[in-house]
Amino acid sequence: MARSKGNWSAFFKRTDRKKTIKKRKSASLLSSVGGVVVPHVIGEPIFVRSYRPTLIRKSYILTNSEKRRAEPTRAEAELERILNSLNSGVLRGKFKREQVVSGKWIVDFFFPEIRLAIEVDGSVHNTRVQRAKDLKKDSDCRRFDITVLRLRNAEIFGNRDWLIKKLRTGWREAKDRENRFIGCSA
Repeated sequence: MARSKGNWSAFFKRTDRKKTIKKRKSASLLSSVGGVVVPHVIGEPIFVRSYRPTLIRKSYILTNSEKRRAEPTRAEAELERILNSLNSGVLRGKFKREQVVSGKWIVDFFFPEIRLAIEVDGSVHNTRVQRAKDLKKDSDCRRFDITVLRLRNAEIFGNRDWLIKKLRTGWREAKDRENRFIGCSA
C-alpha cells in the first residue's frame, strides 16, 4: 500500500523524534563543552551546548516588571530624573527601577544597599481595592526588612525642596533601621 505525502511526513517526524531521544540519552552520560566531550558523573549538572530559548519562559511578574521599566509613567520618569540629578548624581546607579520583591510585588524604585523602596502613587491608589493591595505589599516589604516610602504624583511635581526633604527622611529611616533576619515577623 502506497503512503500519501502526509503519511510520509508523519513517518519522518516520528523517526526524527526517536533519533533525538537516543541522542539525549547518550548525552546524559557524556556532555559536550566547547566541542570537547567530557565524561559525566551521575549527580553532576549536565552542560548542554545548545538549547532552545523558546522553551524558557519568564514568569508573569518578571515580564510585567520589564514592561513597566520600558514604559515609565510621567511621575516615575520625573522622580528618576530628580534622583539622578541630586548632589551632582551621587545616587546614579544606586537604585533599580521596577524591582520584584518577594516574588509577587513590584516596587517602583529600590535601593538594595539600604533596602529602601520608593513607591509612586497615582490617582489609582485612592481606590479601596488598591489601598488594600498597598497594605499587603507594605506588610510583605516589612517582612523582607524593606522600608517603603510612598510619594504621591503631586509631591513629585510639587515643591522640590519638600520632596528632597521627604526623600532624605526616608533614606535616614532606612539606613538607621535595625537589621534583622529577612523573612521573620516583626
